[in-house]
Amino acid sequence: MTLMRSKPFDRARRRLMAAPVAAATLALPLAATAQPRGARPLRIAQLLDVSADQQDLSRDYATGVRLAVAELNQAGRPWQLVTLESDGSAASLAQAVKRLRDDADIAMLVGTAGERLALASAAALRQEGLAIAQVGPWVADNTLDGDDTVFPLFASREVQLRRVLQDLGSMGVRELGVVYASPRERSALGAGVEALAARLSLRTIPLAAPVGADLAAWGASLAATSPVLQLFLGGAPELARFTQGLAQAGRQRYVVGLADVDMTTLLQIGPGKSVPLILTQVVPNPQSSALPVVRGYRALLKQLFDEAPSPMSLAGYLAARYAAQAIGRFETPPSRAQALAELQRRPNADLGGFAISFGSGQRRGSQFVAQTMLTADGRLVG
Repeated sequence: MTLMRSKPFDRARRRLMAAPVAAATLALPLAATAQPRGARPLRIAQLLDVSADQQDLSRDYATGVRLAVAELNQAGRPWQLVTLESDGSAASLAQAVKRLRDDADIAMLVGTAGERLALASAAALRQEGLAIAQVGPWVADNTLDGDDTVFPLFASREVQLRRVLQDLGSMGVRELGVVYASPRERSALGAGVEALAARLSLRTIPLAAPVGADLAAWGASLAATSPVLQLFLGGAPELARFTQGLAQAGRQRYVVGLADVDMTTLLQIGPGKSVPLILTQVVPNPQSSALPVVRGYRALLKQLFDEAPSPMSLAGYLAARYAAQAIGRFETPPSRAQALAELQRRPNADLGGFAISFGSGQRRGSQFVAQTMLTADGRLVG
């Protein structure tokens, strides 16, 4: 269905209060579901983490995937999107894996989000022996880059952090505080971050917020000896609260937030004043980029959904567009094995000006990183 227009209001609050969508085929606009007579749709699935600290990111990514599926249907290429939700527990992930095992007509996974679920689902599918392509999972960790069933499309955490360090070269950074928004982040991402730090010759100081901690109070309590440069691993609401605490304590720190952080949500909540923030994104600016694919995304988003453009939904849109182009040679929906074999060729694609290229042994489709700095006096630079 096409959503009704509504007055602007706090996206983060809307997302957190939205009732979870049942694990089922997503409804698309009526015009988008029209299919040629006798056409059999290609069935794909998306895994989404709807736990409290992940649902904002997951629903934005899902919006982009839904948008691309709607576009494909409008163009006469019938796709059917099945959404499988996880509450972050092992039991809910096991149910999703069972659904994939029992429903062999699902040809591939597209756009798993967020990162904890992407890492856990890849491990669970390997353990079950399910060979199914996972296209464009939201994962910055390099752990899955060598998995022949996983096709990450966007710049890794290492590429993003290298860009930051390059721009901070004059500071001579050799020590990095790694701030985990919760113990779950540290458990899921810690090993990958430590391996990354070793490759970058950085000494890391892990700083993990306790379960249920008020991140503002916890941030204010950090020792005065904590590193000057701190990498924050968590979402926009958590980053805002953490920097509020740093500002309250008068800590002079540079805080790095990677692509998990939505700038719009961050500014709505209000980060701590006087704390410089360095933020990266792995897609072009969804509101101002002139690339044909981004212009098309904005127009379609305005037409079909009551959503503002965001980096996360643009990334989901690009992921599904790549999946469609990668298997575009099939005249009828490919089987799960056929889709996987085709994707293992890692075909390159030009998605209307945004290049996906696995050339020269690259295990990720894009190395694109954009950087913005929110200065201590509140100015956006970059």
